[in-house]
Formats: sequence, C-alpha cells, structure tokens
Amino acid sequence: CSALWQSFGPRMGELLSARSDWPECYGVSVMLSAEDFDYWAAVETVPSTDMPEGMASISLPAGRYAKCTVPNLEKLGEGYMHLYDTWVKSQVEYTCDEQMPSFELYPSDWDPSQPLEIYMPLKNRN
Repeated sequence: CSALWQSFGPRMGELLSARSDWPECYGVSVMLSAEDFDYWAAVETVPSTDMPEGMASISLPAGRYAKCTVPNLEKLGEGYMHLYDTWVKSQVEYTCDEQMPSFELYPSDWDPSQPLEIYMPLKNRN
C-alpha cells in the first residue's frame, strides 16, 4: 500500500485541475477473497474528470459504516484489528459487509504523525 501512495502522490495533481483546494485522500480496500484484496489510493474528483493514463476510478457507495479514529499511521494496523476483530465481535445488530469497500480517510493537511479514520462497511446480522 505504501508503494502505491508513493507513486500516486506525485500524480494527484493530474486529477485536481478542476479543483481550487487540496482534497481529502482515501485508501480504499475491496475484498476479493478471505485472503486477498485490492487497494486504491484515491482523491475525490469532479464527475467530468477524465482519468489520466494508468489511473482508474472507484466509487464509495453510500451506506452504514463504523468509524475508528487512529492516532497516527504507525497505529493503522492496530486500528484495523480493533475494528474488524474486537469491535465487530461485540456487536449484536451489525457485522462487516464484505461486499462493500472499506476505506481510510486522510485529511487534506494530514501527515503520518496525525490522526486518520478507518471506515468499515456494515450490514445487519439478520
């Protein structure tokens, strides 16, 4: 994932020409199987944005998500373990919706020592 951010970061400006501000960034995970997932480094764009060579678009669907605030990038793995193991096991009404993407939200002025948020998609246990 970090290699993807290193290659995507310098190219973000190619997607932002229609924007006057620097947007939040997203790390989007799409589960392919119990062991495999696709990871996307992303920024929100205006709908008419043409994707530059080597880039593709992904949409984050509306839905119910559990949010976990992580104090810094070093604690990201612990945040995921808490959300996907400890927290979800304690829930009676909801569980993780593996068919929906989960994502990390990085504020526009973020740096690795600052907090970020993880969002896990939810569905009813019934």
